[in-house]
Amino acid sequence: MKHKQYESWILDEGPLTDTQQQKLDIHLEVCENCRTLRRSWIASKQLITQSAMQVPTLGFTDRWQTTYIRKCQIEKVRRYRLTSFGLMLLAFASSVIYMLVSGSFMRMFANGLTVISEIVMGLTNGLSTIGYWVSRLPIAVPITAGFIFFGLINSFVMVGIFFLWNLKQRKLLTNEISVD
Repeated sequence: MKHKQYESWILDEGPLTDTQQQKLDIHLEVCENCRTLRRSWIASKQLITQSAMQVPTLGFTDRWQTTYIRKCQIEKVRRYRLTSFGLMLLAFASSVIYMLVSGSFMRMFANGLTVISEIVMGLTNGLSTIGYWVSRLPIAVPITAGFIFFGLINSFVMVGIFFLWNLKQRKLLTNEISVD
């Protein structure tokens, strides 16, 4: 016996035709499960309509409005970022297409490689010059400079770790209310 049709007739609020109502009545006389479902559904509707309205706790409206405003702001920022990203992606794609169509892509690629190689050569020359001057200093100066440089690197690493930790903490505070 198929119960799905009868269950939908019981749970739907829509009016039934006379033949549907007769079929449902005949089925309810035979089927205990559907009779229980109908009694439970009628009792549930009565409980819903007769229950007293709950009064919200003090400040609920303000908290809800604040949460709603935060969610709206987060969604606005998300849409702004998505739009900005889309526009940048569109500009990038259109410039790549233009370069490919106009034939200037390979020229720009070659110029880019030239610039990169010039930067590498400049860094190499600069480092060799620094090495030359450091080798002419007394031994205590490079060691002292090394310790100072090592300390600076450590301090920058610690500042970076603190910055990332602080950023994570701030993100946790703004994401206390999850946006669904």
